This record gives sequence, C-alpha cells and structure tokens, in this order.
Amino acid sequence: MDLMKTREIACRVRADFEAGAIDESELKLLYRQYNPLDDIDSFMAHAREMFPRLNCGLATVYLKKIFPDGKIAMGKYGENNHTFLLLDELVIDITSDQYGGPKVYVGGLQSPWSISNIPAT
Repeated sequence: MDLMKTREIACRVRADFEAGAIDESELKLLYRQYNPLDDIDSFMAHAREMFPRLNCGLATVYLKKIFPDGKIAMGKYGENNHTFLLLDELVIDITSDQYGGPKVYVGGLQSPWSISNIPAT
C-alpha cells in the first residue's frame, strides 16, 4: 500500500474516532486483547469524552485491525508514554496531537517518536 493511501485511511479512522463512529463493542473486544481492564465500560466512556487524550492504545488497536500487518509499538512521543502503530518502517499515529504533534502522522520513525517495546501479538 502506498504512503498516500495509508495516510488517507489513517485520516478516515481519525475522523471516525472524532465522530464517535467506531463500533464500541468491537473496540472493547479489540482493546481487551491488548489491555484486559476490569471496568472497560467506564474506561470507554471516559476515553470517548477525552479523545485524543489517553486514547493512543484504543486508536492503535483499531488501526491494527485496519492494517493487520502492523505492530503495536509502545514507546514515547517526546517525554510522554505513547502507543502507535508501526507498519513496516512507517509510524501511523492518530493521537499525537494530545502532546502537540500532528492529528495524523504517517511517516518514518523519527524524533519525537521512539519505541521501547513491541509486544508479541
């Protein structure tokens, strides 16, 4: 898939999150595989209100569904803990604006992004 098409899809996913158009039951299921929270309902209610803040994990697990070859990367955006999708050599991040970054970033791994861990999936 080319860079422009990947960015177009990432922008559409971002718009769907902003509009509350992502199916919540599907998102809960995806997120539980990543982080098995006891009170997912409360977490989801707060997450929707706060988007993009504290939504990097939710957004990333959904992006992984869209880009199944991607890997969930746990790392940092500057000094902030952050989660984003790594697809081949591309970072796909639709929540870095919570730290002053772009609303949607599709590009190479570069500062201020860094990776600490890529969990096995």
